[in-house]
Amino acid sequence: MTAPLLLLLALAAPPATAPAPAAPGPHAKAKPGPHAKAKPGTAAKPVPAHVEADVIRYNWATRKVTMVGKPFVTLTREDMVLTCRRLVGDNDATGQLAHATCEGDVKLVRGPRVVTCERAQYDRDAARVVCEGNPLLRDGETEARGKRLTYLLAADEVLLEEAVQATVPSEQVEKAARKPAGAGK
Repeated sequence: MTAPLLLLLALAAPPATAPAPAAPGPHAKAKPGPHAKAKPGTAAKPVPAHVEADVIRYNWATRKVTMVGKPFVTLTREDMVLTCRRLVGDNDATGQLAHATCEGDVKLVRGPRVVTCERAQYDRDAARVVCEGNPLLRDGETEARGKRLTYLLAADEVLLEEAVQATVPSEQVEKAARKPAGAGK
């Protein structure tokens, strides 16, 4: 039995579509950047998501929410947009979406990168989206397909498990081949 093939794509460039920060008001407090570490002994505040849908069903006792879009539900977290036909999620005690499962024509967009799949699991506290069901990552002309794709939002990295196909433009391959050993670290 062979070990599953793992492909880790580091996406270090900042997203091309990151919005410009708004000018702070007179009572605004400085906010740490998305990669800032929490002070020792304190918990990092989770980054909230904004969700838009046409039909929303919420159960107060269980904090479960089901959203349907006509045609799509849109979940936005900072510079990431996740769309799908149906979203089922769990809210925390403050009413914020903590976990969600997106199904049906799932599409995750962050800067120039686009991931499509059949199902995606969003985890706010882990800052992660896990895509299953024929996930495909497109970054410019580069494409990669595998069995399971995990997008680590805080690190802006993708882990593609059991990669079955990757297409990289020849210019990028040649450029990487010309780069001296140890460069780019």
